[in-house]
Amino acid sequence: MRNQTAVSPGALDGVRVLDLTAYVAGPYATRLMADMGAEIIKVEPPSGDYMRSGVPRRGGKGTYFAQVNAGKKSVAIDLTKPEGIDLFFRLLDISDVVIENYRPGVMQRYGLDYATLRNRKPDIIYCSVSGYGQEGPASGLSAYAPIIHAASGWELSKKSYEPALEKPMRNNDATADFMGATHAMGAICAALFRRERTGEGERLDIAMMDVMHSVLAFEYQEAQFPPKRGRPSFIPVATKDGFILVVPLSLKNYDDLLAAIGHPEWKEKYPLNTQGHFKAWEELMAGLEEWAADYTAIEAEAIISAGGCPVTRFLTMEESMNQPQVAYRGAQVEMRDDVGPFKVPNTPMRTTNSESRLRPEIAEIGQHNEEILRDMLKLTDTEIDALYAQKVLHKKP
Repeated sequence: MRNQTAVSPGALDGVRVLDLTAYVAGPYATRLMADMGAEIIKVEPPSGDYMRSGVPRRGGKGTYFAQVNAGKKSVAIDLTKPEGIDLFFRLLDISDVVIENYRPGVMQRYGLDYATLRNRKPDIIYCSVSGYGQEGPASGLSAYAPIIHAASGWELSKKSYEPALEKPMRNNDATADFMGATHAMGAICAALFRRERTGEGERLDIAMMDVMHSVLAFEYQEAQFPPKRGRPSFIPVATKDGFILVVPLSLKNYDDLLAAIGHPEWKEKYPLNTQGHFKAWEELMAGLEEWAADYTAIEAEAIISAGGCPVTRFLTMEESMNQPQVAYRGAQVEMRDDVGPFKVPNTPMRTTNSESRLRPEIAEIGQHNEEILRDMLKLTDTEIDALYAQKVLHKKP
């Protein structure tokens, strides 16, 4: 990476996390911590995280799972057995953080809730990520990211920019999961910093609904104070062979755009600093589309960009992955498992004086059972073999 030359340990070097999460929100939070040097012990059920076999996959292995779980160690423990709970408590004694993203109440049924763990280790930092939070009338509801997208107002806020749509747009993304994960990671790091000062642990409760309301800042305020003329939206502009997005957000951007396309007179024709701003914006976009009809998307982008106004072509995921800027920043890493290589994004957190990078290793189910139990808990081979015989420990066949 061109902007990272540090060889010192990561900022979270020495922090040990017991990761009881599955799917996306929890796993990505701990993946980010692994990028910063934390030791993540993924405590999986005997069958492993469900997402291991999720799509996209090849050879039966999910590359999506690999991307959000890179750099972690895996132990597979049956927590329905008393011996499994005992192993977890012994790992708790030598760990700093516990994170889980089950439905509220599940951890309590296992005897692994915050109150119980705090009695054993008072300075533990315990983070829960859920759809609606740990308490309240909706806390017990099952929620995945698409549910939160619909319930938070996010999906209908998109529809408001396309009035012709008869129903909300189809969706299948994990925005709430990834946003929840980044908030969880930030809260955990703040709690670790506070513990260094006070010696006290912390209980963290991250609700994806809260997160989505926070990131929908304009929409949240708009619901209380609706603007009289609506809000201009950024409209895809058709070219000969594709679409571009132009964002003349400031008056200087507007001047740069009009100079670049050779229509300085449009500033008077489509005034953007008047009461008729909304109508002028729509007419400007229509005029811009007429201009762009004579150019390919690459040509139109180049002309407008050279003038200084923000613009981009609409790229496919594959095109975006292969942009020169991605290569320049070292923003892509090759991972490899026993099926073969595949590409994943490097960590988005870049540091100068400490190491931050995606660790490209992906653990098999229970791959680190012996290493962790022998080296960390000082169990003998005989004791470990007995746990396998009792089906407390599991690993990939």
